[in-house]
Amino acid sequence: MVLLALVLTIGCAGPLHPRVFPPPIADFSVSPEQGTAPLNVTFSDVSSGDISNWHWDFGDGQFSNDPEPNHTYTTAGNYTVSLAIMGSRGSDVETKTEYIKVATGVINWEETASYIGQDLVVEGKVVNSYYAANTKSQLTFLDFHKPYENYFKCIIWGSDRVKFLKEFPPNPETYFLNKRVQVTGLIREYPKGSGVPEMVLEEPSQIKLAEE
Repeated sequence: MVLLALVLTIGCAGPLHPRVFPPPIADFSVSPEQGTAPLNVTFSDVSSGDISNWHWDFGDGQFSNDPEPNHTYTTAGNYTVSLAIMGSRGSDVETKTEYIKVATGVINWEETASYIGQDLVVEGKVVNSYYAANTKSQLTFLDFHKPYENYFKCIIWGSDRVKFLKEFPPNPETYFLNKRVQVTGLIREYPKGSGVPEMVLEEPSQIKLAEE
């Protein structure tokens, strides 16, 4: 009776199946994704699975076998990056097309939304200007697009205006109107969360006429 029960128990257990381990899956992130040359980028491996070998292709003719390398891009361009991984259970490749965007030291005003939070030189034509004399802040606006809403602009606070009046007579809004300029400074987002870029000019040295 005991032997019969043992046989029935074994019979009901079913066949044994070998455990299958999944192959590795390649993935990665970088910081930063964009900036001006020379741009130093940190590459982070976020792949899954058992991995023993890494091969990075940075897209500029340079390579690395480090798990998480740093690489400096010295020339402007959009770079496609690939990560190939290999382990005991297989291999995989992840490619991100035009993932790293490297600009020259001067960017066009139309690109500014992609560089919020960075100090850059921005070039463009001032197509509209305005001095809000009757407001509390007395801002001076230099606009690069008509209409100006949701596009890059430069502002000068009323407290800084006197410095610009001395440097750019009769006033900055007249001096720069319909002229191509280069402005240097932090591209910030305003209002916060809007994705709209702007630059605050605190010193006259931050703006100059661009060479034609």
